[in-house]
Amino acid sequence: MTPNVEEVKLVSGLANCGWWTKFTRDEGWPSVRCRPAGGRFWIWEPTVVVFLTLIWLVFQAIAGPQTKLVRRVLILNELGPASPAINLIDGEIRARLERSPYQIELYTESLETTLFPDPAIQKEFFDSYIRKYRDRKPDVIIAVGPSPVHFLVQSHEKFFADIPIVFCVSTPEMVGNPTLDSSFTGVWEMPDFTKTLEVALKLLPSTRHIVVVGGVSPYDRANEAIIKDGLRRYETRFDVTYLTDLDMPTLLERLMRLAKNSIILQAGISEDAAGTRYIIATQSNPMVAQAANAPVFPAGDMADVDVGQGAIGGYLTSFTKEGEIAAEDAERILNGDKAKDIPIIRGANAYIFDLRALRRWGIRGGGLPRGSIVLNRQPTFWELYWRYGLTGLLLFLAQALLILALLVQRARRKRSEKSLIWRLEFESLVSDLSTRYIGLPENKVDANIEQDLARLGEFLEMDRITLFEFSRDSTGLIPTHAWNAPGVMKAPSSIEAKSLPRWRDKILGGNVSLMSRLDDLPEEASAEKQYFRERGIVSAASVPLKVGGEVTGAITFVSTKRQVSWTKDLVNQLSVIGDIFCNALKRKRATEALLVAQAVVFESEKRFRLVANTAPVMIRMTGIDKLCTYVNQGWLEFSGRPTESELASGWADGIHPDDLERSLKTYTQAFDRRESFQMEYRLRRKDGVYRWIFDKGVPRFNADGSFAGYIGSAIDITERKLAEEALSTVSQKLIEAQEQERSRIARELHDDINQQLALLAINLESLKQGVPASVELAQRIGETSKQIADIGKDIQALSHRLHSPKLEYLGLAAAAKSFCREFSDQQKVEITFHSENIPKELPKEISLCLFRVLQEALQNATKHSGSRQFQVSLRGRTNEIELTVHDSGRGLDPEEAIKGRGLGLTSMRERLKLVNGELSIHSQLERGTTIKASVPFSSMAKSVGVGIS
Repeated sequence: MTPNVEEVKLVSGLANCGWWTKFTRDEGWPSVRCRPAGGRFWIWEPTVVVFLTLIWLVFQAIAGPQTKLVRRVLILNELGPASPAINLIDGEIRARLERSPYQIELYTESLETTLFPDPAIQKEFFDSYIRKYRDRKPDVIIAVGPSPVHFLVQSHEKFFADIPIVFCVSTPEMVGNPTLDSSFTGVWEMPDFTKTLEVALKLLPSTRHIVVVGGVSPYDRANEAIIKDGLRRYETRFDVTYLTDLDMPTLLERLMRLAKNSIILQAGISEDAAGTRYIIATQSNPMVAQAANAPVFPAGDMADVDVGQGAIGGYLTSFTKEGEIAAEDAERILNGDKAKDIPIIRGANAYIFDLRALRRWGIRGGGLPRGSIVLNRQPTFWELYWRYGLTGLLLFLAQALLILALLVQRARRKRSEKSLIWRLEFESLVSDLSTRYIGLPENKVDANIEQDLARLGEFLEMDRITLFEFSRDSTGLIPTHAWNAPGVMKAPSSIEAKSLPRWRDKILGGNVSLMSRLDDLPEEASAEKQYFRERGIVSAASVPLKVGGEVTGAITFVSTKRQVSWTKDLVNQLSVIGDIFCNALKRKRATEALLVAQAVVFESEKRFRLVANTAPVMIRMTGIDKLCTYVNQGWLEFSGRPTESELASGWADGIHPDDLERSLKTYTQAFDRRESFQMEYRLRRKDGVYRWIFDKGVPRFNADGSFAGYIGSAIDITERKLAEEALSTVSQKLIEAQEQERSRIARELHDDINQQLALLAINLESLKQGVPASVELAQRIGETSKQIADIGKDIQALSHRLHSPKLEYLGLAAAAKSFCREFSDQQKVEITFHSENIPKELPKEISLCLFRVLQEALQNATKHSGSRQFQVSLRGRTNEIELTVHDSGRGLDPEEAIKGRGLGLTSMRERLKLVNGELSIHSQLERGTTIKASVPFSSMAKSVGVGIS
């Protein structure tokens, strides 16, 4: 039974802390688990457990036993408990309902149609059931068999309304193919005896005669009809005989004398010709199987209960499955599901065979369909006792493996102890080397390396250890320090790259080169094989030496007497040794180079200052802290201040306040990225006048590649700025003149030419009405009028493009939207327009500038992009207006487009420049182009002055 679980929130003390206690009552004492609100579990002391147990007992005494909800289930059977099918299905239903969370009141009624086939008696049964359950209505009715299903179909709405019905053990044909309402669900049987027949013919290919055995009851006749219908297509190939109208003794006698190569299809006999009634599964079927001299196969509406009494089997209805389906449907209905929501299952069949019958007729089971259920199969010796044999074998293997593991572990421990002692000694040697070379004077490095190479060679049992350096062109290795054991050939004075090409390439790539045996070298290392063989080298290892990430040489270990296994740990230790020697040599050579470099730097700095002070530009240098460390004489003459005032951040004191923040930002960002920069700002001259300066800086690096700061040069560009201002004024006047001419031409087109065209259209219409009736002439006048109207529309659109009245009276957003619509209709393209936060009142110069940029951008995109879809957006931001035109065409190179002969992009830049606006172009080949123009709200249609004071 499921333990009764109740949750009680304790009121005293624990309730205020948010604690819950769960009591689980089973056959023993209650077990207590306490959980705080935070979710962590605690184990309480025994006194607390006893206290809580007492509270639980009191609560149980007050609350009393927990009761389950009652549900009534009525099972209405075709036959009584003597039927194996009914017993099988009833058992499945009971087992499933016992596991439900309800207290089930189960009622079982039987119609016993084989014992009481008289319709009048059956009606009396039905009437008694209606009266019996009129005031004790079931929650669900399970109909088992065709008669109960037929009865409930007829009487459901009148006597059992709103009660769900679950049906099984019937075919639709047995109940007249009824139309079921939404209260019915269950499983229809779908017998297919032809699959049984096909299996029989496959198992017995020599079959020539098919004998059908059946009875005379309505159920027997229904089965016989199903079999007759299915056998029609076999009658031309086989001799088909029906033994369905005989009494049982006569039938059995006939079955004993069937022709050779016959099979029997058993339709079931619930009543013979003499009126004797039988239970099919336990009486008539066994009698037929025992008497027949041919194999018997259940056919028609036969099921799994008809196998096991002598019949071979076949594709049969599984009452076990039907019982499971009916029980599951009933449980779902009790749990609240609607019958209409539970689909009706069609067919609950399986291939089922009796092994004893197969063996009786000498049929091998290899021809059975895949997934067949075979009954009465005796297990083999292995199937009975395989667990014991496998357990014994596993125990034996486990014991053998344990013994083997112990022996292996013992050997490993000895090897590990020996290896550990050797490793500790080796690490001690490496540690000593590392410690000693840290403070070793540079003039003693070479002598100590020679001594320590000897110590290492003796400890590692090597025959030669050599430190090599690569030549300047990296084509050869030159030894700098070497040691060799007595009687061993000394290291060569140099090794050419062609002698060890693969070995050298690996070292230059920063990889360790290893050779434990000559035979381990690959075929492409033939030069190495020859070199090692000629010099009697058995094993070798070379570890690259690096300085600043660059490979400068290698330390090589050679054995001429024994093969060496170059383990990963050993190679790592050799790399550490190589680093120790390399660092010592690097420190020594760095000291030597420093002394030389100091002299060179002193001389170089002297020459640099001489050149810088005579250069016609201002020069400034900064360190890695972004502070100025040097300014040349030209800078001091411009500022008129002493050197100490210009160093550190003093050089920026003379920058105009309006330019200071922007200039420092440009300088700082470039400095952080170690990139070149250029900027323009106004710098105060010694006479107090601000002059425009062009400042360009580049990062500088030391000889070892480390960052050293920036060096920059600056020149006075005031005259150039004045020229640009004058040019900007001219550009502004040209654009203003262009706009005035556009407005004049637009007015002429709209007020004069367009009006004349309209008058001409009216005159043509009058002429059309005044001339004699002529279809051809009227048609030509109409076409001419239409052409004149189209010309008028084109002239009006041209007038709007030259000068948009909507821009002046309705604002930028409305004018831009109208232009996009007209341009879309004219060019047959699709334009998506969007605007937001655009003020209606804008300076005329800003509105006109953005409108002209929109016109030019759309015309360029239509002409060059190859796309027919465009997106236009106008957005008002906090301090600026942004226009974006995007296409998904072939893309372009912005720099090449600006350098081209067209004036489109140049015109857009010039217009935006007059209102302090900016133009940006983002484009990718085959991914489209985006043109973005932004104008600050504070802009006015004037050029920015040079600002010299």
